[in-house]
Amino acid sequence: MFYFFYYFPLGLDVRTPRRVWATWMVMAACAGVFVLQRTQPMFFWVNQNALVFLPSAPSPSSLVLNAYLHGGWLHLISNMITLAVFGPALEGRIGAGRFLLLYHLCNVFANLVQGALVLLALPAYAGAGVVGASGAIAGILGLCAVRLDFARLRLGYWAFLPLQAFTRCGMANIPVLAAIFLWFVLQAGMALMQIQGAGAGVAVGSHLGGLAAGVAFGLLWGWRRAARCEALLQRGRRYLDRALWYPAQGEFIEYVRRMPHDSDGHLELARTYRLTGRNGLADDHYRAACNLLSAAGRLDRVEEVYVEAEKGSPMFALAPARQLQLAQAQERSLRIAAAEQSYLRYAHHHAQTHAAPLALYRAARLSGQRPGHACHAQTLYQRLVDEYPLTAEAGLARNELQLLAAA
Repeated sequence: MFYFFYYFPLGLDVRTPRRVWATWMVMAACAGVFVLQRTQPMFFWVNQNALVFLPSAPSPSSLVLNAYLHGGWLHLISNMITLAVFGPALEGRIGAGRFLLLYHLCNVFANLVQGALVLLALPAYAGAGVVGASGAIAGILGLCAVRLDFARLRLGYWAFLPLQAFTRCGMANIPVLAAIFLWFVLQAGMALMQIQGAGAGVAVGSHLGGLAAGVAFGLLWGWRRAARCEALLQRGRRYLDRALWYPAQGEFIEYVRRMPHDSDGHLELARTYRLTGRNGLADDHYRAACNLLSAAGRLDRVEEVYVEAEKGSPMFALAPARQLQLAQAQERSLRIAAAEQSYLRYAHHHAQTHAAPLALYRAARLSGQRPGHACHAQTLYQRLVDEYPLTAEAGLARNELQLLAAA
């Protein structure tokens, strides 16, 4: 039967926990070098031994630099698509420095395995150069098999049977481990065919070596525990997507037990408690998430979580220091109405603290800056005088009341 079947990765179903740059830097470098290959071919020809990995005469620099050279547009684009799909999710979890280090180390091992395979089984190809990022990207796949084994890969596919007038295209989600295993089987089959005498136009030894190196580095770095923990978080999110609140809650409870200092776990658990009507526990975990985000300097995220928590519990408030910090951050960013409400929430929930008069005074000042809110500001100043008559803020409030009365 004469048919065509094409498939290509579209993305992973996991979130990237931080901004990434190393993946995009590597992709930009590969694209830039490819343009130079086309515009300055003589430079690459003269420096071929330093840039292209030759199994018969390898140079130390070629073990690393050959990853930035590609044989054609299709070669470059296929590698960059794979890197764009898997790279950001992995880099966001292991960090840019380790990502770059392991990317290049996997490429070195990929070249060494390819060289050994050629010299031992295909000596006729010992003088053929090896270029491309596929060995390093295979290492990224190996690392993903360890660190992101719980993820699902979204595939686009096209099946075309011209003799039967049949065509079908679409998308499918498969476990990332299954996708990587199938790719490994394909590469191993091609390697056996090459050993049996087929052409060696594809460096499958590089693919297999890079994949094995990635798996080994991931296991040596101890990322299996982190993967098992994050699998709980991912399963919980999938339950949430299907409105299975109690199973999701169970996964998030176990995740928070294992990873108590992760704000995402507390936030997801708070949402399931809100959905199941346990508002007290929801507020506790919203506060825990805000505390962790605040400690990490993510005040923008603190405000997002605070607003979300407030929708389900109108009187929700953070711990005194965090609530005051949030109000001050909102005031600095000129979100006047939000800052006023945060100060008032502080004064209401933490009325016995030393900063309560200051919070009430700042709320009154902000209210006075809003058009049409002079009467509300006057009410807040009077409340400050009545509740905290002996404080310095009360003295300032009396002056403001006199000015308002004169106006």
